[in-house]
Amino acid sequence: MSMSKINLKNDFTSIIKQYFKVLERLSPNLHYYSQVKDEKDSNKLCLLYYNLTNRLVEPRPREVHKSSIFYCPSRFRSVLENIEVKIEIGEEITQYLSRGVQWVDDKNIKRNRHRDALLDAWGIYHIHLGAYIESNGFVKRSGPILFVKLDNDNAYFLLIMSHGRKGKRMHDPWNSQILIEILHKNWSKSIGDYEAKVELVKATDDEIKQWKKGNINVPATSKDGTTYFPPGGGVASSGDNIQNVRICHHIFIYLDRVEKFLRENVKELILLMKQHGKELEASLEFELVFFEFIGPRLNLEIFERNFQVLINFEEGRRPRLLFEKE
Repeated sequence: MSMSKINLKNDFTSIIKQYFKVLERLSPNLHYYSQVKDEKDSNKLCLLYYNLTNRLVEPRPREVHKSSIFYCPSRFRSVLENIEVKIEIGEEITQYLSRGVQWVDDKNIKRNRHRDALLDAWGIYHIHLGAYIESNGFVKRSGPILFVKLDNDNAYFLLIMSHGRKGKRMHDPWNSQILIEILHKNWSKSIGDYEAKVELVKATDDEIKQWKKGNINVPATSKDGTTYFPPGGGVASSGDNIQNVRICHHIFIYLDRVEKFLRENVKELILLMKQHGKELEASLEFELVFFEFIGPRLNLEIFERNFQVLINFEEGRRPRLLFEKE
C-alpha cells in the first residue's frame, strides 16, 4: 500500500487563509480574506499573517503601568480611562489602533500601510484617543497619541505625544529615542534582552529615520549610554519583521520534516492502524488540518482520510495517533 496524497504546504496555505477569516471577527469593517484568497505563495501568506497578528492586540487582561513622566491632557482623560479599562479586563481595542491594521498587503509600496515601522523596530504601539467611532469602524484620529508597549501580562503607558502636521510644525515621534529612554528608566527589564553589551556610536533620531527607509536596523541609545538592539525584533531586507521571518522559516522546516517522516514510515503507520482495528486497501491520504505554537514548539494535527485517523506531531515529542476512543 502506498501514499497517494500529501502536500502539507498546500494544506498550510488553505488553513492560513481560514485564519484570516477568523481575524475578521474582530470588527465588521475588517476584510482580510478577500485580500489573500487568490494568493498561492505559502511563504508570503505566512509572513502576511504574522505581520498582521503582530499589529493587532490580542484581547487578554493586562495590568496597566504608567511612566514617571506620563501626563494626559484633560480633553483625553475620559477616552484614556475607557482604553485603560478595556485593557485591564481584556476587551478588544482594535478601533483605537492604526487604520493600517485594515491592510494585509498594500500594493502601493510607497505607502506600505500593512507595516508598522515603530512596532517592528521598538515593539511600541500607537493608540489614537478619538472619542467617536467613524463609519470605517475606527475612532476619529487624534493629533496626540498614546504610545504603549505590551506583553502578555502588562501594558506600559509611555507617554502621550503629538504626531503629524500642526500649522507649520511637523511632529515626528516615530523615531524619537525618548521612547526607548522611558522604557529604560521605568521598565528596563521589559527590554533587557535586547541590551547591547558593546559600546556603539549613538545614532541621532534623524539617522535612525533615514536608515529605517532602507530596512536597516539601528540600535537606540538612552541618555546614560545604554544601547538597545531593536526591542521589536527589527526588519529583514524585505521589510518583514525578523521575528516573523524566523517563525515562518521554522514552520516550513518542520512541515518538510513531518512530510518526510510520513513518507518514510508508511508501512509502520499502516501496521499500527491495523492493530487498532483499521482495515483499508486504498492508498493513504494525509492532510494538515491544524497548527499552532505551544510556547516555542510547533504543534500539528494531520488527518489520514481513508483510515480516518488523526496524527498529532509536536516538536520534541513522539508522534501520536489519535483514534476514536481517545
